[in-house]
Amino acid sequence: MTVQEAELDPKYQALWKKALISAERKNWEYVIDQVLPIVTGNVGFMDGRKLLRSAEGEVVGSGKKFSFGLGGFKPSSKKEPAEVIAEMEENVFRKDPFSLSANEQLYDLATKMQYPELAAFALETIRGGHPENTKNMHKLAQHYMANQQPEKAAETYNGILKVNPRDMEAMQGEKNSAAQGSIKNQGWGSSNFKDAMKDSGEAAKLEMLSRQGMTQEQMEQFLAETIEQYNADQGNIVIVKRMSDLYERLGQLDTALMFYDYALTLNTGDVALQRKVEILRDKVQEAKITEYEREIETNPDAPDIDDKRAQLAEIRRQRAGVVISEAKTRVDRNPTDKALRFELGQAYFGAGMYGEALPELQQAKSSPNLRIKAILMLGRCFERKNMNDLAKTSFMEAAKELLIMDATKKEVLYELANVMEKMGDKPGSLEALKEIYNADYGYRDVATRVESSYS
Repeated sequence: MTVQEAELDPKYQALWKKALISAERKNWEYVIDQVLPIVTGNVGFMDGRKLLRSAEGEVVGSGKKFSFGLGGFKPSSKKEPAEVIAEMEENVFRKDPFSLSANEQLYDLATKMQYPELAAFALETIRGGHPENTKNMHKLAQHYMANQQPEKAAETYNGILKVNPRDMEAMQGEKNSAAQGSIKNQGWGSSNFKDAMKDSGEAAKLEMLSRQGMTQEQMEQFLAETIEQYNADQGNIVIVKRMSDLYERLGQLDTALMFYDYALTLNTGDVALQRKVEILRDKVQEAKITEYEREIETNPDAPDIDDKRAQLAEIRRQRAGVVISEAKTRVDRNPTDKALRFELGQAYFGAGMYGEALPELQQAKSSPNLRIKAILMLGRCFERKNMNDLAKTSFMEAAKELLIMDATKKEVLYELANVMEKMGDKPGSLEALKEIYNADYGYRDVATRVESSYS
């Protein structure tokens, strides 16, 4: 159902070539004018629709407001779905590409027309404009699973967990979709696979392994049997992955990571396994960071403590490097995605690379959904670079736009108070603290600092 460029009418092909040139020149209004007639005439031309939405995002992000609605547009129930979609492109998405209700309706229409890629695109658009809307991401992940795209479902569930690490449904969903991805990549979905597993005795072992209630003794016994099988056939990825999983369950994360890495060499195309290795490596590094921090704090004069400090710094450096590399890869794939720009800015900030973070956060600032977060982090970057006047301007800008005294505004005002104090403006610092004090007496050390000013 997806339409390729070569399948377009010649007049649309000519428009498409002009649109690509306009995109290279960042003439986004021209891109919209050139691509709109193409997608309204070709529902399945996804390359065009993706470029169109990116261009609309650039234009809307320049300062226009989002309505999050249909902008007064009322689609006719008598028209065909393709006609309704065309009208929505003209009357709604051009003004508000990330509209929740419009994209939800686009999803429904695409599903009705059996255009799964367009349906996914509608939900991905919501995700881009509303990155904290986990309800939408659950719907997107379920759509991917229903359309035999478990790798994309796993990535979506992982996105949910970044927003809400305690989402149990997403945890289970990521696990299930990762497993389905492995089955798909390995060709395990055929009936022959089940027969082969039954003949080799592997089916019973996998069933046992899937039981979450195994005791440590059962797991250790199972691991001993698996190690024997591994010694006899070290190239069997089923055995290697099972052994990796058992080591992880037994808490031997370093060993588990070693075997997961080896499993990845046996199947470099397993996206779910790659993600598993990334997650486990992060866990191993986090455990080492915690261990070294505890040792440095409890025994700072130990003979080898300088080595521990050096190892701790190196782990943090490596970890930051991986996070930055992954974030840059995502930005390179979709440079107009403001949420990805914000993630890269965060990664740079976390690594202490404040100068590199600035341009990414400045781009993210144009997204209505990320604006305050980006301004807050921009202020922190300026403050870390000792550019306190610019930091003050950023924090004041964010405070002015926040009308409700919520957790974010308290955080902004607290940062503003600190930077004004650094600049020697104690009255200004105190005024910012008093705003917090009037709303939340127990916030950090605000009460102590405000009350001490009267003594």
